[in-house]
Amino acid sequence: MMKNYRLGLSRVGVIAVVLVMLPNLMYLFGAPPNDVLGNNSAGVTFLNFLENIGRFGLMIALCGVINKNTPIRNRVVTIAAICSLLAYYVLWIAYFTGNFNGISLVGMAVFPSAFFLLTSWRQRNIFAFAFAALFAVVHISITSCNFL
Repeated sequence: MMKNYRLGLSRVGVIAVVLVMLPNLMYLFGAPPNDVLGNNSAGVTFLNFLENIGRFGLMIALCGVINKNTPIRNRVVTIAAICSLLAYYVLWIAYFTGNFNGISLVGMAVFPSAFFLLTSWRQRNIFAFAFAALFAVVHISITSCNFL
């Protein structure tokens, strides 16, 4: 299994990370009217630690680990990833205009997680997928506990 991987810069991985980080640039122009996400952390430090291991692990693995095999060519996976990213953007716009509730805040954790899982799977990057799964479970759990 390890022989199928090499270290290197993955254009797809870098683009995926940048696309998910784009909504954060809106903070350069001002904070949302009610920035409740600033307090989205777990009451247990260990959960925040696990979330960050998942977050930074998936970014590093997605950008720096490349499977030598051809990426999966599956339209359903590609469309699902694009739809997840678009839904994430729509929820960010709603958040910055003050139109949000607990469900939409959880969606802001679900959709980027789904995008990273689908992108990692499409790239056949088991390392990024494992970190994305860890991030998804912990991030969605924390957000759900805080806002539902």
